Amino acid sequence: MANSLLFVVPCILLLYLAFRDQIKTPRPPMVLTAAAAYLFIVLNTSRIYLAADTSMQKVLLSVGAQLTGIFIFSAASSYTFSQSFFIITVVKNYSENVRLFSYQIYFMITGRIPEESISAISYIMAALSLAAFPLMCLFYKKLMRPALDYTQSFIIWRLVWVIPTCNTLIYTMVIAPDVSNYTCCPGNEFFVIPVFWSMLTFATYGILLRTIIAISRSAELREKLYLTEIQITAQQKHMRLLQTRIQETRRSRHDIRHHFLVLGNFARNKDLEGLKRYLEKASELSFLQPAEVYCDNTAVNALLCYYREQAEKENVKVSFKVSLFEKIPVTDTELCIILGNLLENAVEACRRMVSSDRFIDLELSMISGMLLMVMVKNSYEGVIHQTQDGTFFSAKAEERRGIGISSVLNIAEKYHGISKVEYEDQVFQVCLLLNGGEVG
Repeated sequence: MANSLLFVVPCILLLYLAFRDQIKTPRPPMVLTAAAAYLFIVLNTSRIYLAADTSMQKVLLSVGAQLTGIFIFSAASSYTFSQSFFIITVVKNYSENVRLFSYQIYFMITGRIPEESISAISYIMAALSLAAFPLMCLFYKKLMRPALDYTQSFIIWRLVWVIPTCNTLIYTMVIAPDVSNYTCCPGNEFFVIPVFWSMLTFATYGILLRTIIAISRSAELREKLYLTEIQITAQQKHMRLLQTRIQETRRSRHDIRHHFLVLGNFARNKDLEGLKRYLEKASELSFLQPAEVYCDNTAVNALLCYYREQAEKENVKVSFKVSLFEKIPVTDTELCIILGNLLENAVEACRRMVSSDRFIDLELSMISGMLLMVMVKNSYEGVIHQTQDGTFFSAKAEERRGIGISSVLNIAEKYHGISKVEYEDQVFQVCLLLNGGEVG
């Protein structure tokens, strides 16, 4: 009983400390009830496990208890079943390694394997659990959580649970039977088995999680690079347009001087008919159209002009309402990331539409000196795919745009903002309220 408690309780405590902010209903009674239910199941399973005759029976009992924990954790948290499978199996490996080291230490002291779950093993397990617990907390904080939180929609989580599952099966079928069999004399090799087994398991997890984090950061960098390229392209087009306007203005001023000379000549000769005909022809000339100016912020204005041009090429009805103060409560880079992601997604959604009823509405305004409101509404066709944690799957063929909405929501969270995403009746709408007075 004591050994079973020492096997399970550290696991439950570690999971709670590492994932308490991901629990759907974090009320203490709910958490305690779930923990007590799982503890009850494990304790009863342990009694049956010790009385089991074959390794296969023990494997089935171990897998059954593990699946129960996975179902409970998956139902209580925001993670998917495959992610929960990986989380629970890794924490189970932690307890298995503690138990294995406990038996090794007892063997080093006495030269034999204990015949039953004696108190000495319990004391050793308690001491090792206390010593290893801070390291496991650090492991989950520095590796497990970043890998999970930054890549929740990655397909890789449907596969990586196989690795810790194979480890726990090997332990249950090969290592545990020899360790628990007091008639077995492991010999000198038992001194190195726990060390190498622990190094193998957690080195594998460390490399795997670091790889997943690197993939996530690479995707984020590709996203930022893409948006930077969009901003540079938009500003280059904007500058070329301004240069063209300047040249056309110079030509127009030069032409106007000639027009005045001709008009003066008609006036001196009192040729009213000629003056009338000349004015009629002059009115047919195409005069310079002013460049679109939405706001005084050069980067934002260039980005809006760029996406308006992209939308109009797709025959999309565009409505931009912009009312910004001279000083906005967010950085230019962050505002361009928000607008770039939302407008890129909106243009892409309209481009995929078969219907001609395409539109994009944007409202960008300052509610007060520190509150910025961003609203983008666009038409779309098809089905919106969203995970249970709120992550949106990209409908685009290119992976680089899969984290667009997440980037926007992360910036909103940084500014303690309010974000709302709605999609119904083939209209997708994102509303953000950013508080520049409170930056996290």
